[in-house]
Amino acid sequence: MANPLYKRIFSSATISTIMTILDDDDESIEAMMLLELESEPVANRVPRQRCRTRPFTGHQMLCDILSGHHERCCHHFRMSATTFIALRDALVERGLISSTRNMTADEQLGIFLYGVGHGVANRILAETFQHSGETISRHFNNVLRGIVRLKDDYIMLPSSNAAVHPRIRDNPNFHPFKNAIGAIDGTHIPVVVERSKQAPFRCRKGFTSQNMMAAVSFDLNFLFVCTGWEGSAADMRVLRWACERGGFVVPEGKYYLVDSGYANTEKFLAPYRGERYHINQFDASTRACIYRNPRDLYNHRHAQLRNVVERTFGILKKRFKILNVATPFSYKVQCLIAMACFIIHNFIRRHQTNDNIFSDEGPDEQYAENEGGVGDLVGVIEDSQNGEDLRANITNQLWNN
Repeated sequence: MANPLYKRIFSSATISTIMTILDDDDESIEAMMLLELESEPVANRVPRQRCRTRPFTGHQMLCDILSGHHERCCHHFRMSATTFIALRDALVERGLISSTRNMTADEQLGIFLYGVGHGVANRILAETFQHSGETISRHFNNVLRGIVRLKDDYIMLPSSNAAVHPRIRDNPNFHPFKNAIGAIDGTHIPVVVERSKQAPFRCRKGFTSQNMMAAVSFDLNFLFVCTGWEGSAADMRVLRWACERGGFVVPEGKYYLVDSGYANTEKFLAPYRGERYHINQFDASTRACIYRNPRDLYNHRHAQLRNVVERTFGILKKRFKILNVATPFSYKVQCLIAMACFIIHNFIRRHQTNDNIFSDEGPDEQYAENEGGVGDLVGVIEDSQNGEDLRANITNQLWNN
Protein backbone atom coordinates (compact mmCIF):
# COMPACT_ATOMS: atom_id res chain seq x y z
CA MET A 1 0.00 0.00 0.00
CA ALA A 2 1.56 3.28 -1.10
CA ASN A 3 2.12 6.10 1.40
CA PRO A 4 -0.48 8.90 0.81
CA LEU A 5 2.33 11.49 0.79
CA TYR A 6 4.06 9.75 -2.11
CA LYS A 7 0.75 9.49 -3.99
CA ARG A 8 0.61 13.29 -4.00
CA ILE A 9 4.25 13.77 -4.95
CA PHE A 10 4.57 11.12 -7.67
CA SER A 11 2.10 10.73 -10.53
CA SER A 12 2.98 7.06 -11.07
CA ALA A 13 1.33 4.56 -8.68
CA THR A 14 4.24 2.17 -9.24
CA ILE A 15 6.84 4.74 -8.18
CA SER A 16 4.72 5.66 -5.14
CA THR A 17 4.64 2.01 -4.07
CA ILE A 18 8.40 1.61 -4.62
CA MET A 19 9.18 4.74 -2.55
CA THR A 20 6.97 3.43 0.24
CA ILE A 21 8.86 0.15 0.24
CA LEU A 22 12.17 2.01 0.24
CA ASP A 23 11.15 3.82 3.43
CA ASP A 24 12.10 0.61 5.19
CA ASP A 25 15.20 0.10 3.10
CA ASP A 26 17.93 -0.01 5.74
CA GLU A 27 17.23 -3.64 6.57
CA SER A 28 16.34 -4.46 2.96
CA ILE A 29 19.62 -3.08 1.62
CA GLU A 30 21.61 -5.07 4.14
CA ALA A 31 19.66 -8.21 3.22
CA MET A 32 20.29 -7.66 -0.49
CA MET A 33 24.00 -7.06 0.16
CA LEU A 34 24.16 -10.32 2.10
CA LEU A 35 22.49 -12.25 -0.73
CA GLU A 36 24.88 -10.70 -3.23
CA LEU A 37 27.88 -11.64 -1.11
CA GLU A 38 26.61 -15.20 -0.71
CA SER A 39 26.20 -15.52 -4.48
CA GLU A 40 29.82 -14.52 -5.17
CA PRO A 41 32.59 -17.11 -5.47
CA VAL A 42 34.28 -17.91 -2.19
CA ALA A 43 37.62 -16.66 -3.48
CA ASN A 44 36.23 -13.20 -4.19
CA ARG A 45 34.09 -12.92 -1.09
CA VAL A 46 34.88 -10.10 1.36
CA PRO A 47 33.92 -10.67 5.00
CA ARG A 48 30.65 -8.85 5.64
CA GLN A 49 30.77 -6.11 8.27
CA ARG A 50 28.03 -3.81 9.46
CA CYS A 51 28.61 -0.13 8.67
CA ARG A 52 26.42 1.50 11.34
CA THR A 53 27.60 -0.07 14.60
CA ARG A 54 27.03 2.72 17.11
CA PRO A 55 25.26 1.39 20.25
CA PHE A 56 22.48 4.02 20.08
CA THR A 57 20.31 4.94 17.11
CA GLY A 58 19.68 8.33 15.58
CA HIS A 59 16.21 8.37 17.10
CA GLN A 60 17.62 7.71 20.57
CA MET A 61 20.12 10.51 20.10
CA LEU A 62 17.32 12.86 18.98
CA CYS A 63 15.15 12.02 22.00
CA ASP A 64 18.11 12.57 24.31
CA ILE A 65 18.77 16.01 22.81
CA LEU A 66 15.13 17.12 22.86
CA SER A 67 14.71 16.11 26.50
CA GLY A 68 18.09 17.45 27.63
CA HIS A 69 19.46 20.92 28.30
CA HIS A 70 17.78 23.58 26.14
CA GLU A 71 21.07 24.75 24.65
CA ARG A 72 21.76 21.32 23.17
CA CYS A 73 18.71 21.48 20.92
CA CYS A 74 19.61 25.02 19.82
CA HIS A 75 23.17 23.93 19.01
CA HIS A 76 22.13 20.84 17.06
CA PHE A 77 18.89 21.93 15.36
CA ARG A 78 19.13 25.75 15.55
CA MET A 79 15.91 26.11 17.54
CA SER A 80 14.47 25.24 20.94
CA ALA A 81 12.83 21.88 21.63
CA THR A 82 9.43 23.56 21.88
CA THR A 83 9.84 25.19 18.47
CA PHE A 84 11.12 21.91 17.02
CA ILE A 85 7.94 20.12 18.16
CA ALA A 86 5.78 22.97 16.84
CA LEU A 87 7.42 22.74 13.40
CA ARG A 88 7.04 18.95 13.37
CA ASP A 89 3.34 19.27 14.26
CA ALA A 90 2.81 21.88 11.52
CA LEU A 91 4.29 19.50 8.93
CA VAL A 92 2.52 16.38 10.18
CA GLU A 93 -0.92 18.00 10.55
CA ARG A 94 -0.79 19.14 6.92
CA GLY A 95 0.29 15.68 5.77
CA LEU A 96 3.63 17.01 4.48
CA ILE A 97 5.70 14.41 6.34
CA SER A 98 4.77 11.22 8.19
CA SER A 99 6.47 8.56 10.27
CA THR A 100 7.57 5.32 8.62
CA ARG A 101 8.26 1.93 10.17
CA ASN A 102 11.94 2.68 10.70
CA MET A 103 11.96 6.47 11.06
CA THR A 104 9.73 8.85 12.97
CA ALA A 105 8.71 12.29 11.71
CA ASP A 106 10.85 13.79 14.50
CA GLU A 107 13.99 12.10 13.19
CA GLN A 108 13.22 13.10 9.60
CA LEU A 109 12.94 16.74 10.66
CA GLY A 110 16.06 16.40 12.81
CA ILE A 111 18.06 15.15 9.82
CA PHE A 112 17.02 18.14 7.74
CA LEU A 113 17.60 20.76 10.43
CA TYR A 114 20.99 19.31 11.35
CA GLY A 115 21.98 19.31 7.68
CA VAL A 116 21.01 22.93 6.93
CA GLY A 117 22.09 24.20 10.34
CA HIS A 118 25.63 22.85 10.09
CA GLY A 119 26.07 22.51 6.33
CA VAL A 120 27.36 18.93 6.60
CA ALA A 121 27.57 16.30 3.87
CA ASN A 122 25.23 13.35 3.42
CA ARG A 123 27.80 10.90 4.81
CA ILE A 124 28.05 12.92 8.05
CA LEU A 125 24.27 12.82 8.42
CA ALA A 126 24.32 9.08 7.70
CA GLU A 127 26.86 8.51 10.48
CA THR A 128 25.14 10.88 12.92
CA PHE A 129 21.69 9.33 12.49
CA GLN A 130 22.82 5.76 11.70
CA HIS A 131 20.99 5.30 8.40
CA SER A 132 22.10 4.62 4.86
CA GLY A 133 23.01 7.54 2.63
CA GLU A 134 20.03 6.84 0.37
CA THR A 135 17.61 6.95 3.32
CA ILE A 136 19.12 10.22 4.53
CA SER A 137 18.90 11.80 1.08
CA ARG A 138 15.30 10.73 0.53
CA HIS A 139 13.99 12.00 3.85
CA PHE A 140 16.02 15.20 3.58
CA ASN A 141 14.30 15.96 0.28
CA ASN A 142 10.87 14.98 1.62
CA VAL A 143 11.19 17.41 4.54
CA LEU A 144 12.57 20.09 2.21
CA ARG A 145 9.51 19.89 -0.04
CA GLY A 146 7.22 19.91 2.99
CA ILE A 147 8.76 23.05 4.50
CA VAL A 148 8.69 24.92 1.19
CA ARG A 149 4.94 24.25 1.01
CA LEU A 150 4.58 26.29 4.24
CA LYS A 151 5.78 29.40 2.40
CA ASP A 152 2.40 31.12 2.05
CA ASP A 153 1.72 30.66 5.77
CA TYR A 154 4.95 32.23 6.99
CA ILE A 155 6.21 34.64 4.32
CA MET A 156 3.47 37.20 3.68
CA LEU A 157 3.35 40.72 2.32
CA PRO A 158 2.02 43.42 4.69
CA SER A 159 -1.52 44.73 4.31
CA SER A 160 -2.38 48.18 3.03
CA ASN A 161 -3.51 49.30 6.50
CA ALA A 162 -0.27 48.31 8.25
CA ALA A 163 0.31 50.49 11.32
CA VAL A 164 3.40 52.59 11.87
CA HIS A 165 6.09 50.37 13.33
CA PRO A 166 6.98 51.12 17.00
CA ARG A 167 10.63 51.69 16.09
CA ILE A 168 9.55 54.65 13.96
CA ARG A 169 6.55 55.72 16.03
CA ASP A 170 8.47 55.87 19.32
CA ASN A 171 11.64 57.53 18.03
CA PRO A 172 11.39 61.20 16.96
CA ASN A 173 14.49 60.77 14.76
CA PHE A 174 12.51 58.49 12.46
CA HIS A 175 9.03 60.09 12.46
CA PRO A 176 9.27 61.37 8.86
CA PHE A 177 9.67 57.73 7.71
CA LYS A 178 6.24 56.83 9.13
CA ASN A 179 5.09 55.14 5.91
CA ALA A 180 8.12 52.86 5.64
CA ILE A 181 7.16 49.20 6.08
CA GLY A 182 10.58 47.59 5.75
CA ALA A 183 13.79 47.37 3.75
CA ILE A 184 14.89 45.55 0.60
CA ASP A 185 18.26 44.22 -0.45
CA GLY A 186 19.92 41.30 -2.18
CA THR A 187 22.39 38.78 -0.83
CA HIS A 188 24.61 36.21 -2.50
CA ILE A 189 24.51 32.51 -1.63
CA PRO A 190 27.30 30.23 -2.98
CA VAL A 191 26.01 27.61 -5.42
CA VAL A 192 27.33 24.71 -7.47
CA VAL A 193 26.54 24.81 -11.20
CA GLU A 194 27.87 23.00 -14.25
CA ARG A 195 31.14 24.37 -15.58
CA SER A 196 29.53 25.32 -18.90
CA LYS A 197 26.93 27.46 -17.07
CA GLN A 198 29.18 29.16 -14.52
CA ALA A 199 29.77 32.48 -16.31
CA PRO A 200 26.40 34.18 -15.53
CA PHE A 201 26.49 32.85 -11.96
CA ARG A 202 29.88 34.38 -11.13
CA CYS A 203 29.38 37.43 -8.92
CA ARG A 204 31.72 40.39 -8.62
CA LYS A 205 33.61 38.65 -5.77
CA GLY A 206 34.61 35.83 -8.11
CA PHE A 207 32.56 32.86 -6.85
CA THR A 208 29.44 31.29 -8.34
CA SER A 209 26.33 32.38 -6.48
CA GLN A 210 22.63 33.02 -6.69
CA ASN A 211 21.43 36.57 -6.06
CA MET A 212 18.50 36.46 -3.66
CA MET A 213 16.27 39.49 -3.10
CA ALA A 214 14.32 39.84 0.13
CA ALA A 215 11.97 42.39 1.69
CA VAL A 216 12.35 42.52 5.47
CA SER A 217 10.14 44.09 8.13
CA PHE A 218 11.49 46.09 11.08
CA ASP A 219 10.66 43.01 13.20
CA LEU A 220 13.35 40.98 11.37
CA ASN A 221 10.74 38.96 9.45
CA PHE A 222 10.98 38.19 5.75
CA LEU A 223 8.00 39.64 3.89
CA PHE A 224 8.96 38.55 0.38
CA VAL A 225 11.75 36.36 -1.02
CA CYS A 226 12.93 35.87 -4.60
CA THR A 227 15.52 33.12 -5.19
CA GLY A 228 17.21 31.59 -8.21
CA TRP A 229 18.76 34.61 -9.96
CA GLU A 230 22.30 34.35 -11.32
CA GLY A 231 25.04 35.95 -9.26
CA SER A 232 25.80 38.47 -12.01
CA ALA A 233 22.21 39.81 -12.03
CA ALA A 234 21.91 43.39 -10.72
CA ASP A 235 19.71 44.01 -7.68
CA MET A 236 17.50 46.44 -9.61
CA ARG A 237 16.87 43.86 -12.32
CA VAL A 238 15.70 41.31 -9.76
CA LEU A 239 13.42 43.86 -8.08
CA ARG A 240 11.92 44.90 -11.41
CA TRP A 241 11.11 41.26 -12.23
CA ALA A 242 9.61 40.73 -8.77
CA CYS A 243 7.27 43.70 -9.26
CA GLU A 244 6.27 42.92 -12.82
CA ARG A 245 6.07 39.12 -12.75
CA GLY A 246 6.91 37.82 -9.29
CA GLY A 247 3.82 39.00 -7.41
CA PHE A 248 5.61 41.60 -5.27
CA VAL A 249 3.15 44.41 -4.44
CA VAL A 250 3.76 47.53 -2.37
CA PRO A 251 0.63 48.82 -0.57
CA GLU A 252 -0.64 52.22 -1.68
CA GLY A 253 1.01 55.04 0.23
CA LYS A 254 3.74 52.78 1.68
CA TYR A 255 7.36 52.30 0.66
CA TYR A 256 10.49 50.24 1.35
CA LEU A 257 13.98 51.54 2.08
CA VAL A 258 16.64 50.47 -0.44
CA ASP A 259 20.33 51.17 -0.97
CA SER A 260 21.97 53.11 -3.80
CA GLY A 261 21.95 50.06 -6.06
CA TYR A 262 18.25 50.71 -6.69
CA ALA A 263 16.41 53.55 -8.39
CA ASN A 264 14.73 56.06 -6.06
CA THR A 265 10.94 55.99 -6.49
CA GLU A 266 7.92 56.69 -4.33
CA LYS A 267 7.73 52.99 -3.38
CA PHE A 268 11.45 52.34 -3.04
CA LEU A 269 13.24 55.10 -1.18
CA ALA A 270 17.01 55.26 -1.77
CA PRO A 271 19.76 57.39 -0.18
CA TYR A 272 21.34 60.41 -1.83
CA ARG A 273 24.37 59.63 -3.94
CA GLY A 274 27.57 61.55 -3.26
CA GLU A 275 26.94 61.86 0.48
CA ARG A 276 28.05 59.76 3.43
CA TYR A 277 25.94 56.69 3.96
CA HIS A 278 27.74 53.91 5.84
CA ILE A 279 26.88 53.85 9.54
CA ASN A 280 30.51 53.76 10.63
CA GLN A 281 31.04 57.13 8.93
CA PHE A 282 28.72 58.73 11.48
CA ASP A 283 30.76 57.87 14.59
CA ALA A 284 29.10 59.65 17.53
CA SER A 285 32.41 59.89 19.40
CA THR A 286 33.98 62.17 16.80
CA ARG A 287 33.12 65.31 14.87
CA ALA A 288 31.75 63.04 12.18
CA CYS A 289 28.39 63.12 13.98
CA ILE A 290 27.98 66.76 12.93
CA TYR A 291 25.79 66.74 9.83
CA ARG A 292 27.15 68.64 6.88
CA ASN A 293 23.81 69.33 5.20
CA PRO A 294 20.20 68.03 5.07
CA ARG A 295 21.12 65.21 2.68
CA ASP A 296 23.82 64.02 5.07
CA LEU A 297 21.29 63.83 7.91
CA TYR A 298 18.76 62.02 5.71
CA ASN A 299 21.33 59.41 4.67
CA HIS A 300 22.23 58.67 8.30
CA ARG A 301 18.63 58.16 9.41
CA HIS A 302 17.94 56.12 6.27
CA ALA A 303 20.95 53.87 6.93
CA GLN A 304 19.96 53.35 10.58
CA LEU A 305 16.54 52.07 9.52
CA ARG A 306 17.60 50.15 6.41
CA ASN A 307 20.29 48.31 8.37
CA VAL A 308 17.56 45.92 9.54
CA VAL A 309 17.86 43.99 6.27
CA GLU A 310 21.61 43.49 6.82
CA ARG A 311 20.95 42.31 10.38
CA THR A 312 18.32 39.85 9.18
CA PHE A 313 20.57 38.39 6.49
CA GLY A 314 23.33 38.10 9.08
CA ILE A 315 21.03 36.20 11.46
CA LEU A 316 19.88 33.89 8.65
CA LYS A 317 23.43 32.96 7.62
CA LYS A 318 24.59 32.59 11.20
CA ARG A 319 21.82 30.12 11.93
CA PHE A 320 21.99 28.11 8.70
CA LYS A 321 25.62 27.36 7.81
CA ILE A 322 24.53 25.66 4.59
CA LEU A 323 23.95 29.15 3.12
CA ASN A 324 27.65 29.96 3.50
CA VAL A 325 28.97 27.06 1.43
CA ALA A 326 28.23 25.67 -2.02
CA THR A 327 26.44 22.32 -1.74
CA PRO A 328 26.53 19.51 -4.34
CA PHE A 329 22.77 19.47 -4.94
CA SER A 330 21.05 20.27 -8.21
CA TYR A 331 20.59 24.01 -8.70
CA LYS A 332 16.82 23.73 -8.20
CA VAL A 333 17.31 21.97 -4.87
CA GLN A 334 19.88 24.58 -3.79
CA CYS A 335 17.25 27.27 -4.40
CA LEU A 336 14.64 25.31 -2.46
CA ILE A 337 17.03 24.88 0.48
CA ALA A 338 17.55 28.64 0.63
CA MET A 339 13.78 29.23 0.54
CA ALA A 340 13.27 26.66 3.32
CA CYS A 341 15.79 28.53 5.48
CA PHE A 342 13.82 31.77 5.03
CA ILE A 343 10.61 29.99 6.04
CA ILE A 344 12.17 28.40 9.13
CA HIS A 345 13.62 31.79 10.09
CA ASN A 346 10.13 33.30 10.13
CA PHE A 347 8.73 30.24 11.92
CA ILE A 348 11.29 30.65 14.70
CA ARG A 349 10.63 34.38 14.86
CA ARG A 350 6.92 33.71 15.35
CA HIS A 351 7.23 30.86 17.89
CA GLN A 352 10.49 31.65 19.70
CA THR A 353 10.69 35.35 20.53
CA ASN A 354 13.50 34.89 23.08
CA ASP A 355 15.93 33.38 20.58
CA ASN A 356 19.52 34.36 21.35
CA ILE A 357 20.53 34.83 17.73
CA PHE A 358 17.84 37.47 17.20
CA SER A 359 19.12 39.45 20.18
CA ASP A 360 22.69 39.48 18.85
CA GLU A 361 23.81 42.56 16.99
CA GLY A 362 23.87 41.99 13.26
CA PRO A 363 26.48 43.26 10.79
CA ASP A 364 26.77 46.97 10.19
CA GLU A 365 25.66 48.44 6.93
CA GLN A 366 29.18 48.79 5.57
CA TYR A 367 29.14 45.05 4.84
CA ALA A 368 26.18 45.39 2.48
CA GLU A 369 26.60 43.81 -0.93
CA ASN A 370 25.75 46.26 -3.67
CA GLU A 371 25.50 44.83 -7.15
CA GLY A 372 23.61 47.77 -8.59
CA GLY A 373 24.80 50.83 -10.41
CA VAL A 374 23.78 53.97 -12.25
CA GLY A 375 22.82 51.91 -15.28
CA ASP A 376 20.01 50.38 -13.27
CA LEU A 377 18.16 53.69 -13.31
CA VAL A 378 17.01 53.04 -16.86
CA GLY A 379 13.36 51.96 -16.98
CA VAL A 380 12.44 52.61 -13.34
CA ILE A 381 9.45 50.90 -11.78
CA GLU A 382 7.62 54.08 -10.76
CA ASP A 383 7.81 57.73 -11.69
CA SER A 384 11.18 58.83 -10.31
CA GLN A 385 9.97 62.40 -9.84
CA ASN A 386 7.45 61.26 -7.23
CA GLY A 387 10.31 59.53 -5.45
CA GLU A 388 12.41 62.70 -5.53
CA ASP A 389 9.55 64.73 -4.08
CA LEU A 390 8.98 62.21 -1.29
CA ARG A 391 12.66 62.09 -0.42
CA ALA A 392 12.96 65.87 -0.42
CA ASN A 393 9.91 66.18 1.86
CA ILE A 394 11.37 63.71 4.38
CA THR A 395 14.75 65.44 4.23
CA ASN A 396 13.19 68.84 5.01
CA GLN A 397 11.25 67.41 7.96
CA LEU A 398 14.38 65.85 9.43
CA TRP A 399 16.45 69.01 9.00
CA ASN A 400 13.81 71.40 10.34
CA ASN A 401 13.10 69.28 13.40
